[in-house]
Amino acid sequence: KELRALFKPFGEIRSIRIPRKFDGTHRGFAFVDFVTNAEAKHALKSLQHTHFYGRHLVMEFAKDDDSLEALRVKTARYFDQLQDDSAGANNRRKRTKIEEELKESAEAKEAEEDV
Repeated sequence: KELRALFKPFGEIRSIRIPRKFDGTHRGFAFVDFVTNAEAKHALKSLQHTHFYGRHLVMEFAKDDDSLEALRVKTARYFDQLQDDSAGANNRRKRTKIEEELKESAEAKEAEEDV
């Protein structure tokens, strides 16, 4: 709630994710996803010298390949490598089609964010 309140003045927030350790405590960082790139840039510029609960906020943009779609494609490729050749080419064709659809989805999402 506090993170949302801190970032809300800079634009519409799509999501906030706070990773946790196995014991349930916070890992000390979060992912804030804004609807537009301009809103994210404004928040980054405005909050670069801010402290939150006694910690200096270190903010940076996620790498392009950190998107959910990109991670899905990487995972699909990994499992393709593990797949036994005896499974046949048919399964590989299906997986390739899924990868292409995910890539198109990611490109469409990027195009929407650039608008």
